[in-house]
Amino acid sequence: MSDANDLQLLVGKILTDEKFAEALAQNPEQALKEVGIDPNIDLIEALKGVDAEALKGLAAAFGENQAAV
Repeated sequence: MSDANDLQLLVGKILTDEKFAEALAQNPEQALKEVGIDPNIDLIEALKGVDAEALKGLAAAFGENQAAV
């Protein structure tokens, strides 16, 4: 993942697409590539083992923090 646009895309997709959140939890590398994000190894490792509900919670918290900036 290379920039803030990728991060915003990822957060929005997790919050609005249940199937994507599940796919991301199951196979982060494939799910990210399918939405046009070229993931680095650190991101893939960070997402491994995180369930979809946790991803949605993280995305929501990030969205709230970005709105406050």
